[in-house]
Amino acid sequence: MKKFLSALIIFISASLLFAERPIVQDIQAMPGKNNRINIFWALPENPDEEITSLQIYRSNKQITSYSQIASLNPLASLAPDFTGYTDIVPDMNEYFYAVIAVTKAPYDLILLSFNSTVNGVKVTTEIKRREPKKTEYEKFYPDGSMRETPLPYIDFVENTDKEKDRLISDKTISATNSLTSKTSKKTASLNPYVFEEDLISPDGGDDYLLFEILKNYFVQQNYEETVSQIQKLTGTNINESTRNRAFFYLGESEYFLGHYENAVKTFVKVEHAYPTLVKKWLDSSLDRL
Repeated sequence: MKKFLSALIIFISASLLFAERPIVQDIQAMPGKNNRINIFWALPENPDEEITSLQIYRSNKQITSYSQIASLNPLASLAPDFTGYTDIVPDMNEYFYAVIAVTKAPYDLILLSFNSTVNGVKVTTEIKRREPKKTEYEKFYPDGSMRETPLPYIDFVENTDKEKDRLISDKTISATNSLTSKTSKKTASLNPYVFEEDLISPDGGDDYLLFEILKNYFVQQNYEETVSQIQKLTGTNINESTRNRAFFYLGESEYFLGHYENAVKTFVKVEHAYPTLVKKWLDSSLDRL
């Protein structure tokens, strides 16, 4: 009991002492399917120094001091607002991770359970060297057709697409702003839309993370939590296809919450990937502004 209280006091003291230091907190690493390990962390709310980037390190041993990794190249260098990373590992060995915030230089302080994982993580399923390549064209399904093992409570199937994330140009923003000033007759509210690849639970990876959000929140019409979870997911280095679908679901959720301006801004991000599909949702959102 004394050891537990001492450890608790040390933990609380460390929390108070380093609360405003440029150190990420609450790091967690979890095995994904195939050859992926997902790492998540929380950013300091008001760091003493501005964080310019994040460096993530991987080791076969627990990382307890910066000297262990000082001479190594980081596994990845991320933007300062990232709160997660998916590592593709080469084998089934156990790995430990640390995330270092960079200000003017790397902030060379390691704290277990803050910015360094306490326990090692390894993948638990057979590693797949290659993932099936998905086609990049729109897919259509006849009315009344059904999918095998669909998401719960989904009884609709519409057109489907593929996607890609990009920055919005000033020209696009200007065009969108001009559209918001126009008035038109309101059309009927749209029904929720789900892409074909998200109707059946995938084997793992980024698609699986998105599928879990859709299953637990989106199809339950819990759109507020869907927005929160997708914002967290898009803050990680997920692949472009998953990121684009995630942004589309984010736009849908904002639409159903009545946040039409946010919906417009989100749909525009994937307009290049789904021009026909996005136009329908943009028109309906703009009608309601």
